[in-house]
Amino acid sequence: MKKLSKPVRNLIIGLILILVGSIFASMLQTDFYRVRVKDYTIGIEKQQTLHALAFIPKECTAENQCPAVVTSHGWLNSGEVQDAASIELSRRGIVVIAMDAVGHGMSSNSIGVPSSVDAMGMIPWVEYLTSGLVDYVDTSKIGVMGHSMGGSNAWHTLRHYGNMYYAAIEEAKLPDSDGGEEVTTEEQVYADSLNKVFAGLPTGSSPLTITEDTNPYTEIYANLGDLYGYYEEGGYRMSTGTAVIIGESKEAYGLINYPFGVEKENPVTYVEEGVFYGDKADRSLRVLYQPKTTHPLIHFMPNATRDVIEFFTHVFDINTSLSAGNQTFLIKELLNFVAMIGLFVIMVPIAQLAMACPAFADLKGEEGPKVPAITKESRKMWVFGILLTGLLSFLSALLTWVIYDKIFTVSFGAAGQFWFPSITANNVMTWTAIMAAWSMFWFWFNFKRDKKKGVRTDAMIGWKLTVKQWWKTLGLAVIVIAGVYIVVWFTKWAFNTDFRIWTPAIKTFNPDKLLYFFQYLPIFFLFYLSNSLIVNGAMRVEGMSEKKNLFICGIANIIGAGTLGIIQYGKLFFIDHNVMWGSGQTWTMWIDPLVIIFAVPVLFLAPYILRAFYKATGKVWLGAWVYSTMAVMMLVMHNAIYGLFF
Repeated sequence: MKKLSKPVRNLIIGLILILVGSIFASMLQTDFYRVRVKDYTIGIEKQQTLHALAFIPKECTAENQCPAVVTSHGWLNSGEVQDAASIELSRRGIVVIAMDAVGHGMSSNSIGVPSSVDAMGMIPWVEYLTSGLVDYVDTSKIGVMGHSMGGSNAWHTLRHYGNMYYAAIEEAKLPDSDGGEEVTTEEQVYADSLNKVFAGLPTGSSPLTITEDTNPYTEIYANLGDLYGYYEEGGYRMSTGTAVIIGESKEAYGLINYPFGVEKENPVTYVEEGVFYGDKADRSLRVLYQPKTTHPLIHFMPNATRDVIEFFTHVFDINTSLSAGNQTFLIKELLNFVAMIGLFVIMVPIAQLAMACPAFADLKGEEGPKVPAITKESRKMWVFGILLTGLLSFLSALLTWVIYDKIFTVSFGAAGQFWFPSITANNVMTWTAIMAAWSMFWFWFNFKRDKKKGVRTDAMIGWKLTVKQWWKTLGLAVIVIAGVYIVVWFTKWAFNTDFRIWTPAIKTFNPDKLLYFFQYLPIFFLFYLSNSLIVNGAMRVEGMSEKKNLFICGIANIIGAGTLGIIQYGKLFFIDHNVMWGSGQTWTMWIDPLVIIFAVPVLFLAPYILRAFYKATGKVWLGAWVYSTMAVMMLVMHNAIYGLFF
């Protein structure tokens, strides 16, 4: 039997990882096929559409109607990030609609849609579930929840329906109403029909604030819980000065003691975590959860998921043999990561197999000579360069938060900007542009100096291409990306899964997002081209093992973002329960550092992929094209877009 070539073997290994990860992730996502997971799309005003993943237990039928929960992800994310709630609640007999908020995921962009009015799509989903079109849902048991921005959507939805209820009751009390000043049974039934949400659990969103002039709890007529992380980065805004509000805080007191906007006769003076106060039958149930987790980890932590399970199974009277600690979603997330590894594994083999064809044969090459082994003299400069770049990466992140919102005018929740309409991407792109400029300068400065000394040569960096080869390299990059996304689309079609680790994900997207992809690609390409030059033309030295060399390159890439994370969260966990940046400063928000910290896994992986493409081609270009494309895809294609098109 003829031995398979290395590219074919690697391609097979990658595909096996993708299949194994995706098949078993699908099995856990569907609770071993006891839950249907479907893509749903509904239309709303202005010719816009809303997308969601629906988790429908097969036991739910017209004869056996089930409660339903609409859950919303936070800013920068999409519905799949709500896997913990979606999987665990559906395993317990609850229908879950994991929505893509307006401007996120597969839903329409925010052009012309009053997002603050419809809770970014949550209210239309509640209307859909209670419209009579969904016969397997018990419309008397509708719940809403969401993380961060999604929590705000949940608050808005609760207040929307509460206001409709109270307005109907006030109208029923008018002297000229059917029952005069007395509310008749028919009037009460009508008011009840307007209040379509039975329970709500905002997560990563603090309890509402009661002031001398306003009490927002007068607008809510539903059972209510609030899940606020013990280490919330935005906790400095609480009356306690930190996220810890269990006990006697104003926030906890208001949540528990004002079920209908009126203080209880016997108010609770010390609010305990996870204790149910009030009666779910009359919608006065209240509870406050504070799992020990940070804001971005809430929807990935078993302790927070346990609280979500406990709240909805209790309020909906779910009779289940599964304990709140019986959770499978984390294993499913791990399997998504296994599939993601497989997706990166197949990239280079796709290119190598394409270069076996005559059209791309001239792109095939070998790695050039390595930089001479590090001496005592050169080691100092080598280490100095790494540390200097890491320091500038760290400092430029601080500079980025000051300048990026002055350069890019798009604001949170806004619509109608054509150029660079993604706030998150603008933050990262500004940082990336600064580092691309520095990296290019630092590489060529050192290369030209060393070339004069006769230490380095053009053959070491794999820079030179003919015009024809440049265009062929671009075409080959397109083929690699197309191959990757054929797999992504097939996996979505066959298993309804994607490829992710935490929130960074490679997934399907609406074609209109490509317009914005091309806007962001150039800067990221320049950054990864400079990174490829450094990784392959400066740090690839004689006398150092490949594994050690690539690990050092990966660490060098994350020094800036990693230091940022250590300082930001070291202060939160070990000093004063507040983050370093974003605790009341006017020049930045705590989410700005978080967006940079999210880049750590992408940056650490970059040298491995860039080196693999360099070894296959002997050039730095192909890896830069492919990896920058994947980075921008992950950043733009399912995050917040406030653009002109739908």
